[in-house]
Amino acid sequence: MKKFIKETKGNVIVFTAIAMTCMIGFAALSIDVSTLLTARNELQCATDAAALSGATGLLESYPESRIRAIATAGRNQCMNQCVDLTASDVTFPQTNQIMVQAQLPVTLNFSPVLGINSANISAIAVAELGTIVGTKGLKPWAVPDMNYEPGDIVCIKAGVLGAPGTEPSFFYPIDFPPMNRGIPESGACVYRENIIHTSSSYVSVGDILQVEPGNMVGPTQQGVNSLIGQDPDAYWDPGFGATGGVVNSSSGQDGSSLSPRVVIIPMYDPTLPPDSGRNNITVTRLGAFFVTGFQGKSLYGTFMTIWHHGTFGGGSSMLKGVRLVQ
Repeated sequence: MKKFIKETKGNVIVFTAIAMTCMIGFAALSIDVSTLLTARNELQCATDAAALSGATGLLESYPESRIRAIATAGRNQCMNQCVDLTASDVTFPQTNQIMVQAQLPVTLNFSPVLGINSANISAIAVAELGTIVGTKGLKPWAVPDMNYEPGDIVCIKAGVLGAPGTEPSFFYPIDFPPMNRGIPESGACVYRENIIHTSSSYVSVGDILQVEPGNMVGPTQQGVNSLIGQDPDAYWDPGFGATGGVVNSSSGQDGSSLSPRVVIIPMYDPTLPPDSGRNNITVTRLGAFFVTGFQGKSLYGTFMTIWHHGTFGGGSSMLKGVRLVQ
């Protein structure tokens, strides 16, 4: 080798060619690996979004879930290519889960000098539909859990004695925060403000809520009138979709739950009504209602299912959520 270096002419060109080949190889490894990592992240984001969107369709049917997943994937791009899924890319490992698998060929920049023109990347995401058992933003009422179905008209604030699941002095008003999470704030002013603006307190199934004794007629009417005034033209259409929905709202398209008149209310066991006075109830589940208005002194709302955020758990809560599990 030493003799070759000393005696052979043109060896600089040879070594330069070898060095250039090595440098291009290193460039291929660094730049193209970076390209593949970027593409992999973009494809994973698109797959995650498709799975989450598809999971929202599980309330209706598997075909609807698959349609939503494919449509959402198509609205995302990976390396400036639309992410196209087929029906076979979307499966359902469990009744409440959807799996989305995506593959995409990525053209490489430098690796072709090594005989590698492209590489396939893949991503998998699994999302599930579940119930929300704890959240914030509740209204200051608690209604008996009577196994309501979506579309049922429910008294959410009693105006007369003898309402279901009550002792004579309870008309459904409650205080926040839960007794097991802090010191409840009582009084007409706090109660009225919680109707208008919702409470910032977190409430979960199993929490203990202090009840507000008395009918609270004035504060209820004042708060509810202000609440309805935030979206006065919205109304419940029983013919919208499969179970009915909110239409003509200024806060969202028809069927949306964005109207301020869609409220979250804790529910309790009607066989365990609170005793007379400032007593308490235990939350058994969380329910959502569209506030329709007063009939006499009683306030009514339509029971409904909504998508919401919060803590996942078991049970029959009508607050639904989706989350990634893979």
